[in-house]
Amino acid sequence: MNLDFGILWIEDSFNNEEEESLKRRVREAGFVARIETIPNGTGIEELARTHKLYHRYDIILLDYRLKDENGDELAPRVRELFPSTTILFYSGTVQEEELRRMIADKQVEGVYCSARRRFIDRTGMLIDHTARSLDRLSGMRGLAMRVVAECDALMKTAMLSMCNRDPNCAGKMTELDDDVLGFIEGVKETYEASIASDLGSRLATHAIDSAKLFKHFRRLTQVASADPTTFGLSEEQLERLRELRRLSAQYVQNVLKKRNILGHVVEVQREAGWVLQGSDEISVGDFPEIRRVFAAHIDAFRELSELVVLLDAKQSA
Repeated sequence: MNLDFGILWIEDSFNNEEEESLKRRVREAGFVARIETIPNGTGIEELARTHKLYHRYDIILLDYRLKDENGDELAPRVRELFPSTTILFYSGTVQEEELRRMIADKQVEGVYCSARRRFIDRTGMLIDHTARSLDRLSGMRGLAMRVVAECDALMKTAMLSMCNRDPNCAGKMTELDDDVLGFIEGVKETYEASIASDLGSRLATHAIDSAKLFKHFRRLTQVASADPTTFGLSEEQLERLRELRRLSAQYVQNVLKKRNILGHVVEVQREAGWVLQGSDEISVGDFPEIRRVFAAHIDAFRELSELVVLLDAKQSA
């Protein structure tokens, strides 16, 4: 299960306002939008090859009027290349009944049709249908593990870069030592052996669980917010860094705790549907909101990581 919701948007005149509306609607469903746009069918075979390998797209948005071709002419090829992907065919000039007739004439199966004025809402409804099929404990449990694993990886990469760049960040490692040695007595000997080395050696001991990793990440991003010049941050980027720190401040409560609960409850079939036993803090009805919270944190950690390694990216370019 993945929080990224892949959208292939075949449209030659899309605008930023529509794109932002679409991203917002995807977030409301509890996902992070990953949108790729092309103006017509040129190069679609290569996209299909990548999709076959990595399942890149969960829905395809196909406009009627495209660059040098019409969507109804392209639709059979799209369905052939993406046989199991949801397709939404839309137009700002042709009514839905006519769109359906076009698709029927081309004998393309499994295509939804919509007028352009409501295709964002129509897309949202299709995404909601996908989300409801994921409301099972096994899927949510796997999602929680995936979210935490990605956040861990993002924080590790960012912190290694920050410690290499700023002595003030490197100097914070003693606080990380105190966290770990005070909490995990059983791995004390292993962790103490790593103190003579750098942050990478400390991470390799596995003594730093996700909560401690996050706590140390907060320390280092606080350093960055106090000394933005060292990390190449503009005033606007600094404000965004501070905003993202606020948005992700409750990571332990909102993500790690939910992951732990999901790992210990069991799913039981009842007359009214599935219920969770083992905790009164989460119910099946909470799954959509949990996904939304998870998606918000993934988004925040990805952007935070990008901000604090800006100079690394520029140097490697």
